[in-house]
Amino acid sequence: MSDLAYSLASPATLFVSWVFFLVTGLYLGIYRAIIDRIRAGMATPPGEDSRPGKLLGTILAGSHHIRPFHVEAALFSGLQLSAGFLYLLSIWAHFPGPAPFVASFALSFLLERMCSGVIPRMLASVKSCDFQLKAGYPFTLLARIFAFPFSTVIHRIESRFSPSLQNGEEGHTEENEVADHIRTLSREGSNLDPDIAEIVGNTLEMGQLKVQDIMVSRKQVQILDVGDGLEKNLEIARTCGHTRLPLCEGDLDHCLGIVHVKYAFRLLSKGAPTLSLRSITKAPALVSADDPLPLALRKMMKWRVHMALVRDEFGGIDGVITLEDILEEVVGEIQDEFDADEADVEKLNEESWKISGLTPLHELPEELGIGEEEEEVASFGGLITQEFGKIPEAYETLRLGNLEVTILEADETRIGLAEVRLLKKKDLEAGP
Repeated sequence: MSDLAYSLASPATLFVSWVFFLVTGLYLGIYRAIIDRIRAGMATPPGEDSRPGKLLGTILAGSHHIRPFHVEAALFSGLQLSAGFLYLLSIWAHFPGPAPFVASFALSFLLERMCSGVIPRMLASVKSCDFQLKAGYPFTLLARIFAFPFSTVIHRIESRFSPSLQNGEEGHTEENEVADHIRTLSREGSNLDPDIAEIVGNTLEMGQLKVQDIMVSRKQVQILDVGDGLEKNLEIARTCGHTRLPLCEGDLDHCLGIVHVKYAFRLLSKGAPTLSLRSITKAPALVSADDPLPLALRKMMKWRVHMALVRDEFGGIDGVITLEDILEEVVGEIQDEFDADEADVEKLNEESWKISGLTPLHELPEELGIGEEEEEVASFGGLITQEFGKIPEAYETLRLGNLEVTILEADETRIGLAEVRLLKKKDLEAGP
């Protein structure tokens, strides 16, 4: 037993242990720094098909208010200090006085801070971070296994003293409270301008949104189809009111690129003999539907794109997202001089109307006989969905009391537009 204790306390063993703890702490710091950059929208997470990507994915899926690898980092910092202090002390022990103790602790502490803090932040911001993730994966995984008993105990203590950590709602609650507090200050006479307060509050809440929360679903995306020919595509570009359109082979799942309308018409105005839409497309940028909104914004700004395709977990395309969509979450609805100011209710004749699904019930025409007594729903689309127990498909015709409702626009989440006709007595007697 004494021989074992001596071998463990020998300078060679202490030196090897110290180096191992320093390297492990270094890679733990790199992983922690990269996770912080991803959460801040300053970096893109690696693909989940790699081992480092899967490891990071498990951390990123958790609550953002919990520091990554905090138990492992604390444990290995302590081991670094202990091994370094004992090794240096064994070398300088022959010096008299307290100098060996002070110098051993100071040097071991300095190296611990460099390897756990300064150097990881530098390596996490360089182009070689993918290599660092792969090289550090064995050390990081070993650290998690080694610290598992300690982290289990710590997490149970944390959950006992702070039960809200179990469901990860504390971070969102705090952000909501801060946003509401800012708005309250502006209403109570603070020097903060109310409009600025609203923007700041919206910005804080934006961190809780994902791309799928604000994207334009694929059914609502106007596309150009290479199979339709140049004439038809140019007519769509002239009349749709959008400046950027996806060029596809049939649907969004086979998108060839994004066409900027002004380039097409600029070439035509210069008298170009032929025009190929393929030649003026830009490769489509892709974001994940589960990406946090700040991360998607950072990606699009880095790529210098105004429109990106939203990819689902199976590799298909769910829809598109634009910089304007993200900006509207902060400053509110943006309309320019070319945007149509569409009314929620458009009267076609004495007996029929076009009504948006978002129209509040109290704004419906009195002739329809629909009042505000419906307490469970607030919009016309919600009323239709409640009555029929589903979201009707486009061009489906339904009977709602003395009304005939034809769905003009709808997707899997809501009713966009419907035509409503007031039925006469003979139509009601004839039945559907």
